[in-house]
Amino acid sequence: MKTLNELRAFCEGYREGMPDEDIYSADNWVVWYEYDINFAGAMYSGHARNEDSLRVDAYRAGWTDSIGDPLYSFTLD
Repeated sequence: MKTLNELRAFCEGYREGMPDEDIYSADNWVVWYEYDINFAGAMYSGHARNEDSLRVDAYRAGWTDSIGDPLYSFTLD
């Protein structure tokens, strides 16, 4: 499994690649290695602190019945 630092680096790169106008309304799901990652902008997450923030919730990839709690959660500003 990729480390938290590797996951964070991937997520920061993903955010950098997003057009600025898409960050606020983001609700994107990405599969990366053994993670299903949700990127949520301020429109969908109260954890996104401002219009340029993305909330990241990383779950174990391949979940089927119940998503459960995220393995990692953090906010990118």
